[in-house]
Amino acid sequence: MSTGTPFWPTPPDRYPGRLPERADVLVIGGGITGVSLMHHLGRAGIDAVLVERDNLASGASGRNAGFLLAGVADCYAEAVRIFGRPRARDIWTMTEENHIEEIAAVRGHEIGYRRTGSIVLASGPREAEQLAESAELMTEDGFECAWDGSRLTNPGDGEVTPSLLVAAFARQAAPGSIREGVAVTAIEKANGDVLVHMGDEECRAGCVILATNAYTPQLLPQVPIQPRRAQMLASAHEAARLCDQPTYSHFGYRYWRQLPTGEVLIGGWRDTAFEVEVGYDERPTPEIQGHLESHLRQLGADREITHRWAGTMGFTESGLPLIGPVDGLPNVYLCAGYNGHGMGFAFMGAKQLVDSL
Repeated sequence: MSTGTPFWPTPPDRYPGRLPERADVLVIGGGITGVSLMHHLGRAGIDAVLVERDNLASGASGRNAGFLLAGVADCYAEAVRIFGRPRARDIWTMTEENHIEEIAAVRGHEIGYRRTGSIVLASGPREAEQLAESAELMTEDGFECAWDGSRLTNPGDGEVTPSLLVAAFARQAAPGSIREGVAVTAIEKANGDVLVHMGDEECRAGCVILATNAYTPQLLPQVPIQPRRAQMLASAHEAARLCDQPTYSHFGYRYWRQLPTGEVLIGGWRDTAFEVEVGYDERPTPEIQGHLESHLRQLGADREITHRWAGTMGFTESGLPLIGPVDGLPNVYLCAGYNGHGMGFAFMGAKQLVDSL
């Protein structure tokens, strides 16, 4: 069994390189946001270089469940209460567009994509009430869904192999524009440019975009993004179909899916240890893994567990990503803080930022 190593394959292509001495635009971070930014910058005719301290998709983009869902972590009814109905409707519309445009942008690449919908199971009366209200509001606002008294089905949702999605975007970038193994250590103002440091090396950039999600405060402590750990496990191939669609429950804190090849992936249970699942430690814990394994068996899986791993998500106070300029640092921008839903927001969030530059 592999402990600490994600189930998903590392992107097959390597992009070794160094910090450039100069760059028109320097993107920091090689997850789904970084490669999406490179896609949109390229289409806009803007020269850019992406640097990643490890390999592409080594962070949350290669450690999540691979869900491609509409909306935020909260159900639609709760989002309406938090953001107001017009904004909640706009968020759902944008994430549906994110799904369609993101997949279209990598058409022809094998990314493990399926669009069979998703399920949200009610964990009790309170969640059932919220989901019933959500179904009513969503239907009124033109979003397809179905509520049967115990589960809300969202037929437009999908699933991917997240690391392969990142790899597909990277293959489309200009040769030499992606550079792995470049660990940026500091950013500062420099006479109209931005000075980016990697130890003794430095790059003078016209513009810097931080696509560093939970790790943003390590470079800019003033950015209000909190790192939180999410744990998962995977089983070996199960012959029986135990789960037909990606499934959420307990207000989004618990989730699972079964791949077409039979492996079962389960994650979450962070609600049982809020005070522990904070920070940058990506080691799985016995407590959370015990919950995940127990649910695996409850689903009927009897094969061995092959992987146990964790990833670090970036959370914001608003529950929405931070997209735009960094206060006090001219020409430095953020595209980060996805609250566990980066696959559903990053592509269109990147486009929004590039369009505003």
